[in-house]
Amino acid sequence: MKSLYLGFAAGALFACSDGARSVSPSQPQGGASYVIATAVSSDSGASTYVALLDSLESLGEQELDLGGAREFGGWSDLGVIEPWIFVSSGEAPEVSRFLVGDDRTLVDDGTISFGSYVADANFYNQELVSSTKAYLGGDGEFVIWNPSTLEITGTLAFPELSAREGIEPYVALDRGAVVRDGPMNVAVSGTGTETLNMLGDSRIIVLDVEQDQIVDVLTAPCPDLAVADRDEQGNLYFSNWVYSPGATLLYGDSPACVVRIPAGSEALDDWSLRYADVTGHEGAVVDYLGNGKWTFSSFLGDPATFDPSNDDWFPWLFGDTWQLEVLDPEARTSSVVEGLPKHGGGYYASRIDATTHLLIPGDGYATTAVYALGADGAVSHVLDTRGWATRLFQLR
Repeated sequence: MKSLYLGFAAGALFACSDGARSVSPSQPQGGASYVIATAVSSDSGASTYVALLDSLESLGEQELDLGGAREFGGWSDLGVIEPWIFVSSGEAPEVSRFLVGDDRTLVDDGTISFGSYVADANFYNQELVSSTKAYLGGDGEFVIWNPSTLEITGTLAFPELSAREGIEPYVALDRGAVVRDGPMNVAVSGTGTETLNMLGDSRIIVLDVEQDQIVDVLTAPCPDLAVADRDEQGNLYFSNWVYSPGATLLYGDSPACVVRIPAGSEALDDWSLRYADVTGHEGAVVDYLGNGKWTFSSFLGDPATFDPSNDDWFPWLFGDTWQLEVLDPEARTSSVVEGLPKHGGGYYASRIDATTHLLIPGDGYATTAVYALGADGAVSHVLDTRGWATRLFQLR
């Protein structure tokens, strides 16, 4: 998982076309404000830009002006717990905390180091539970820390998760963790990201965040589970990341599927869904849209166009051959979201009020387009940015 995140950083910078308008993150206009992070890479390395915005109201095909954003070295990452903005370093195992100043800039408000525990403290390997509790995935353990005091408060050993068939388990915090009424459920995938082979099942850790105790480890009959989300009723859905369609189509590994822990339960029920049974294609990355509907990426790549003796699977799998669809899990139907481009599969989503903001990667993950998608299926183009943007938060 981590290798995918970093691997997509390689690529040329995206140049603005002549005459393109830009959105400045440093000119306050009143109203709600937002924060977005985007990682821009080149052959010489990467920088992550954190920009503060005043509005997301249909700015319309404008490019984010990164000149007014704050730059951080490497693949840094972003988290928010009001009133703070947290930025994990892409160059050291530490997290810095910021407040938003009156001039709409980031004001330094302390740093916590995890150097005694991990070599990398990026937020794609963390879960911010509350203002006083966060978990960082370490070497065989969770590192527990307090975002309010910036102190490490303890550790919790992972349950026994041995390597199987030569594949090490990946504890998928961030997009693979979801908290509901106390327990945190964390997906554990088994995918060889170098070979594209994967195990036929996954695990889900049930963790009591009040007592910092492992309650249970569930076995889920789906491969590569690394994405988790919940609906208004408290139903939890677990799905795969974007590696598994390649493992299935090229090497005959298990088809991807989605499983559920229903509201009021800490166990999986007998509901499951295979994308291929609904769409005829493999899929990945299920995110909640609203009104009982979910979005996901459907992979349209043709295995017949791939020659394993000559071709590199990476551009074949992560080219612009994915389309976003809306899934009705009860009716087991899906429909293509009109007005969105084909993309590279690994999109991120941010629900703000009743609208889902989709961060759709393009140009080999060198650019990102942000679209607003309502629960009614209406789409509007919000803005574009250089780099792979994976974080968008509203600041209230």
